[in-house]
Amino acid sequence: MFRLIAVVVALISLASPALAQDDPTPPMSAQAIAETRPLTDRFFTALQAGEVSRAYTDLFAGTLAEGKTLELQTLISQSTFILQTYGPITGWTLARTDCITPTFCRVIFQINTENGPIMVLMSLYRRSSGWVTTNILITDIATDLFD
Repeated sequence: MFRLIAVVVALISLASPALAQDDPTPPMSAQAIAETRPLTDRFFTALQAGEVSRAYTDLFAGTLAEGKTLELQTLISQSTFILQTYGPITGWTLARTDCITPTFCRVIFQINTENGPIMVLMSLYRRSSGWVTTNILITDIATDLFD
């Protein structure tokens, strides 16, 4: 019996290094987060004020998404519906960041509302003129964010 326990302990200790791997997507630097704050805070402030169309117009200003009228209208409609369902925005919190390169990162925010949280995932790209949004997802399903 002791021999079996020793073998199991040895196997677990051999497997542990394989389980504890480095995170391939490190978080954004504090400086990068500070650089993105004007963009993200302006977006959330406009949403909080009920100005959903302006929020998206400002968020994608100067990007390729700016000219995608149909996609922007879909985002505006979906966001309006979610905000009407969940109620007024009472605040927002940066929940998580991760970067595949120093210039391309994902940020996840929790929007606090009267009826529960809404999650916002943004892909941000730093070009020479500063950070811009390349993609956004607003959802009330957070289960995939805990992986």
